[in-house]
Amino acid sequence: MSVFSEIYGRYYQLLNELLHEAHKKPISTVHIYNLLQEKGFGDTALALAPKIINDDKDSYNLLYETQEGYKSILKKKQKVVLTTLELRWLKTILIDKRIKLFFNEEEMKIMENRLSDVDELFNPDDIISINQANDGDPYDDPNYIDNFRRLLYCVNNKKCMTIIYKNSQGVIKKASYAGYRLEYSVKDDKFRLNAVLINRSKIVFHSKINVARIIKVAILEKSKYPSEIAEFIYAHRMSEPIEIIIKNKRNGFERVFVHLSNYERDSEYDEETNTCRIKIHYYDFDETELIIQLIAFGPILKVVGPESFKKKIIDRINRQMELFKLQ
Repeated sequence: MSVFSEIYGRYYQLLNELLHEAHKKPISTVHIYNLLQEKGFGDTALALAPKIINDDKDSYNLLYETQEGYKSILKKKQKVVLTTLELRWLKTILIDKRIKLFFNEEEMKIMENRLSDVDELFNPDDIISINQANDGDPYDDPNYIDNFRRLLYCVNNKKCMTIIYKNSQGVIKKASYAGYRLEYSVKDDKFRLNAVLINRSKIVFHSKINVARIIKVAILEKSKYPSEIAEFIYAHRMSEPIEIIIKNKRNGFERVFVHLSNYERDSEYDEETNTCRIKIHYYDFDETELIIQLIAFGPILKVVGPESFKKKIIDRINRQMELFKLQ
């Protein structure tokens, strides 16, 4: 099965969407042209619309005209057709150690039965991860799974929650939070909750909590979720992105892109020098961790700017060198 199947083509996707809409209710000529113009290429509307609307032998004949508009010729809603490659990919995902966080046992059994005659693309146990922590989250722990699902529910449904957890010093804390999103670190193999601490429905400050440190999550169904949480967090976004240049030595490109996958980035490859220039957009509360991550890449990475961030990198390296001298 080729990765570049025609079902991934723009025209196929547009026709599929039009058929789906025309099955629910009649659609107009104007709507057809607008959709093709909006989601197609420059000349898609002119090239494709006549073949969709006309009913001659050279047309697609997927729609028929009524007084209300165009309807799909299909009596039933079209099914999503999965390729062999997609089915094998789904089977591979089902054996991932993190999949239980998102589906319960009944859902897992249904999917496993439907994919019982499909071979996975690869076995995750056969892959040796380099530069990844070996103390990842306990994905098989029932309490961890329950806490994760509660966090995910609260984030998706904009619900507040009370969380009991152990901080980095081992002290048990309890507070109310509004979750913004769940983040995963490939390098650490850990999930973290990106949230804000709240008091009487008002935002106090931003916080990140390792999911593995959480003891219990209680959903506060009746508490008001702060509507300004996105604006509050965005206000912590640094005005200048960090700019770095990467050499593709020791698999440098892959290492950097994987380990910085949770950051918004703009990348530009230079063929002449075989280097990649990346702008990393980040928030002030991620700065310390980002400094540590960038230093860990060693000589394959150069920080170009801004100057204030470069100084922090240099200061941290100097402090580490002083510590080595004292040993």
